[in-house]
Amino acid sequence: MNDYLTDVEIEAVEAFNKNEVMKEAVKKVLLQHIYTQGVITKGKKHDPLKNRALVIVAGDYDDEQLGGRLRSLWEGVNALETGFTDLEKIKSKKGGPIETPYNEAE
Repeated sequence: MNDYLTDVEIEAVEAFNKNEVMKEAVKKVLLQHIYTQGVITKGKKHDPLKNRALVIVAGDYDDEQLGGRLRSLWEGVNALETGFTDLEKIKSKKGGPIETPYNEAE
């Protein structure tokens, strides 16, 4: 990840990782679109392996189509969870202040 993130972006990811409430809220917002609306419950930790599969199974698909849709769903959830796992691995080099290329006044 250090190949494509600036030092400022790495520090921002570190700050994000330290904020467990923010991280959980962002996961919920992103994952609600991969699985079904309403699966996530306010105030409870989400389970990324729930439940859109049941909606897909209820659809009018033959077994081959159903298998393809279920595999695609798994791939999407897995990819997003892998991304959040990778966020945890991002660490700065811990030096002095970092000069940002962004105008923070805007």
